[in-house]
Amino acid sequence: MRMTSDGIFIIDNPGPADSASLDCELSSSFRVLQRDLEEMRSLNSLLKKENLNLREQLTARNGGRLVRPSCDAEFARALKVFYHSMTSVRAQLQRLRRHRPSEESDLLGLRFFVDEQGRLLRDFSEQLEECVSKLKQDVAAIVRRKRERSEIYL
Repeated sequence: MRMTSDGIFIIDNPGPADSASLDCELSSSFRVLQRDLEEMRSLNSLLKKENLNLREQLTARNGGRLVRPSCDAEFARALKVFYHSMTSVRAQLQRLRRHRPSEESDLLGLRFFVDEQGRLLRDFSEQLEECVSKLKQDVAAIVRRKRERSEIYL
């Protein structure tokens, strides 16, 4: 590619001499890329074999069982689920706090409000209990697995 003194590129069809040198450069670059690709494939194959080997060793070391995440990781995951569910429980509590009867309510309107408030409290209570119960179950399962693992290594 040529450029004028004004900085304009001149795109021209390469002549026979230019074409031959360009083909030679491209061919050389192509061979280098092919060699790199073959090296990468070979390396990838070796890494896959090593990965498979390491997995087999790890499985054999753990008595043929798949390796589970650590108890700390499981506990952190259980807490994360608990905190996410508590966010919706907190939102329900905020709704309960803001829920007020209409100032113009008559006796029927107040009864409706009390019924609605009772339903909201039951929903809140059930969801809160469900969150805490799920956390208790998760923690109990983690503790049970930790005890089983510690007995294996004794």
